[in-house]
Amino acid sequence: MSPGPTAPPAHPGCLRLWREENDQLVRQWRVVARDSGQPLKQQAAHHVLDRLRGLLHRLWGLPPALSVLPLELTVLANALTLGAGLAQRFMKDHALDIHRGLERVLDALEAPLPQSGDLWKAIFQNPFITPEMLLPLHLLVGLQGALWLTDNRPADLAMLLCIVMRNQYKESGAPLLEPTEDLLSLLSMWDPPTGELDAPVILQDARSLRDVLLTTAAFLQGLHELHVGNLLLALSSLQKAALSLCPRPVLAQVHTALGACLRKMGHPQRALLHLLEALKAGPSQGPPLLEAARLYRQLGHTTAELDSLRLLVEALSIPQKSRPPLFPIGVELLIPPPSPASCLYSGTQSQARYLLASRCLQTGRNGEAVEQYLDLLALLLDGSMSQGMPCSVFLSRGSQAPRVPEVFLETSAALIIVGRFHDSLTVCEELLSRIVLLVPQKLWLGQGGASFKPSLSPAPPLSENPSERLCCLLWASAAHLLQGQAHVGLGARREALEEFSRCLELLFRVQPMNGAIDQDTGGDIGQSLSRGDRNASLHLLHVLWRLERKDDAIAIYQKLEAEADQQQDDSEGLLPQYLESCMNCIRITEQESLLQELRKSLRRPSSP
Repeated sequence: MSPGPTAPPAHPGCLRLWREENDQLVRQWRVVARDSGQPLKQQAAHHVLDRLRGLLHRLWGLPPALSVLPLELTVLANALTLGAGLAQRFMKDHALDIHRGLERVLDALEAPLPQSGDLWKAIFQNPFITPEMLLPLHLLVGLQGALWLTDNRPADLAMLLCIVMRNQYKESGAPLLEPTEDLLSLLSMWDPPTGELDAPVILQDARSLRDVLLTTAAFLQGLHELHVGNLLLALSSLQKAALSLCPRPVLAQVHTALGACLRKMGHPQRALLHLLEALKAGPSQGPPLLEAARLYRQLGHTTAELDSLRLLVEALSIPQKSRPPLFPIGVELLIPPPSPASCLYSGTQSQARYLLASRCLQTGRNGEAVEQYLDLLALLLDGSMSQGMPCSVFLSRGSQAPRVPEVFLETSAALIIVGRFHDSLTVCEELLSRIVLLVPQKLWLGQGGASFKPSLSPAPPLSENPSERLCCLLWASAAHLLQGQAHVGLGARREALEEFSRCLELLFRVQPMNGAIDQDTGGDIGQSLSRGDRNASLHLLHVLWRLERKDDAIAIYQKLEAEADQQQDDSEGLLPQYLESCMNCIRITEQESLLQELRKSLRRPSSP
């Protein structure tokens, strides 16, 4: 074996002073963190962090030396711990600091930088690593793991733990670990060295970080398996997270996820117990209340479902306090905000109120539905729309969220159902006034997409997307349809006929590129309002037949028959809520005679 590195040691006096500065700063911070309120604690954290980083930069300004590395790595770990807590997240600079620290370790060991870029492997395979360096190195392993978990890189963390423990097992003679080991198993087996009495003082030890990583990995793995549908694996991981030392806000999230998992597995009573635990554990009531509403809807308990949604609206109306900085690093710091598809996402107050309003309408609570819709419109008009935002925005994050014009239309439909026809007309007029400039004069659809002839008046620049113009045209057409129904309710038949005519005129502005319905691309816009909904398709078929567009009507009829043969006529939820209400109010006369005439037309030979 070649002799070890020969870098000269640092002067003992300097090393002692640097060590005393680190220890004093950490002890000073511990006193403030234990006995002070949040403002003073945050101010002290900034002061201590600045001093630690100043010390680190002085150390980095010198050539790396083996005698100084244990202190240097400890100062680096302390600065990273405090910096991530203050920022409430890990940042790119933290990763760069770890990388620079590892490069200085290899430089002090007089080892070349690996071409593969795997600094961790090169360090732990080096025979000249001293026992004094292992403690801060394991601490940096924990910080690197925390950073990778927040960056959704669990496989990299598993590989790093294999490298670390192979070195330990090689010294003890135990069997080597394989990279295929499960991350949770690796974290459970990882046994970082304990600090010696004469070691530099640290803010957070590696074993504490190990426990945080284990809880975080179990929770994130459970959420992932739940999202992809591996319910048994999700249940196992989430139960491990629930049994660990979770802070109360995280424990509430774990119980909520367990409730969602058990609901999907068909265990509603067990799911409900976990949701109750979530409500007891955490300050955020939104996710468990929304999950409870899903559970009650699945069980058919409509009253309990609506009660949960009402409580959800109340919970989301309370302003959420900003999260204070976390010291030391905890599970909360490593868990990303939930995506809209997650069971932990409760949405906004507007979305919750919309969900309550639509469920009231669907379950026949029409009076409450109207009040909820009107409150929602008032909320929207006082918020984003009064600030000049286009009303074609989504009500909340996520592609499944309704858009603001759809809320107008559903409000109008609900008002018609309860007989408030004048109010329905007013709501539609408000919507039309906001989208009139976005409705194109002509819109052509084809396999290559859509193109349009703009309206006569200049439109806002955000509306140049043809698909957006199509949406605006459909919303305007539906508004006229609802206005027609409102006039029917008022007994104003002439006005009703005018509105129905405007509805059709808007729909017929959309033309296929080849002048006929193209069944591969959806063709006529009437077919794309009704695709998959048999009731709506029958209405469209009836209108087209009366307008002498018999070829188009026959094409839709053939599609309907094919869907019926494939048993695809179950169309619940395929139509927008406001059109469902329209379809329920309109009755087709002589439906069977029309279908018989269509069948005769299909059997009749075409003229040469």
